[in-house]
Amino acid sequence: MKELVVLVGLPGSGKTSFRNRHPGWAVISKDDIRRNVFHRDFDLEYEEAVDRIFSAMLVEAVDSPAQVVCVDNTNLTRAERAPLIEVARLSGRLPIAYVMPLLPMKTMYARKLRQLAELARTHPEISVGGFPEERYESMYRRYEEVSEEEGFARVFRDVAVVPTSKRSRRPRRARVRPARTLKPLPLFAQQV
Repeated sequence: MKELVVLVGLPGSGKTSFRNRHPGWAVISKDDIRRNVFHRDFDLEYEEAVDRIFSAMLVEAVDSPAQVVCVDNTNLTRAERAPLIEVARLSGRLPIAYVMPLLPMKTMYARKLRQLAELARTHPEISVGGFPEERYESMYRRYEEVSEEEGFARVFRDVAVVPTSKRSRRPRRARVRPARTLKPLPLFAQQV
């Protein structure tokens, strides 16, 4: 059966890293819309347009032949998750939740600030604003536990995201030995 995967977690909790481990998934993400369409991180002035584009993309994605459609947003409250469960039901998809670990607020906020600094450094074309600690703390307090009673067929909790170092993200270049040090295989060696 086709699935609608709902990622749940605070900003910086590892949702995008988790979804990137599943390259076959069709992904709908408000962050992707903000960055790829409007070339900015969160900006309240653009959120109404982001929401409209997200809704249209979700409708098209769940109607597509994609086996798994993934919603990569915070989805912190039952009220935010309920419409996604309903979309899954109406489209004949199995609603599955993957819940990121909930770490101490200061740890998660520091992680989010590092992500924003990295985004600004690696993507100068994207306007990256700040993320006030009060806003993050408000989101942290709003978080509601996820349960099957909401309508999810399955809930996977504390999904482990294996951190990758900068070194391991780059493909390794093969070491090439100079030709003079290579010895022919015995099969092709000339008999002298």
